[in-house]
Amino acid sequence: MRSAHTLPELTLTVTLLALVTAIALPTLNAATARWRLRAASSDIVNALVLARDVALARGTTAAFVVDALHGEVRVMCGTDTVMRRAVGATHGVLLAASGDTVRYAPDGLAVGVSNTTVLVVHGTQVDSIVVSRLGRVRWSGS
Repeated sequence: MRSAHTLPELTLTVTLLALVTAIALPTLNAATARWRLRAASSDIVNALVLARDVALARGTTAAFVVDALHGEVRVMCGTDTVMRRAVGATHGVLLAASGDTVRYAPDGLAVGVSNTTVLVVHGTQVDSIVVSRLGRVRWSGS
């Protein structure tokens, strides 16, 4: 009865394990990048929806603010910070925006906006979130 593995058996096992890992790792990294990008974009879309909902619920103007330098989004109502999310740090993405603020009126329509675009970047992948003049949100991914 044999109680241990031979050196060739162990070498073969480790080689096969390394080969499987080498094949699977790039696919896993790409999938993780897509998940991070989608999660960050989802956070931004949810913040835009929250800003509109706060304006409707409180009957006052609410604002969605993008701080691209710090990778952060906020929902403000007057001097109250309703929500703050560090999207860049949480998901490892970069943010860029054509305008830093989207304001929603008490009727839920955007005020003073002309198609604001927020770009969410992770590596070579980019998602874009466009807010129309009426406040409608459109999200498109790479």
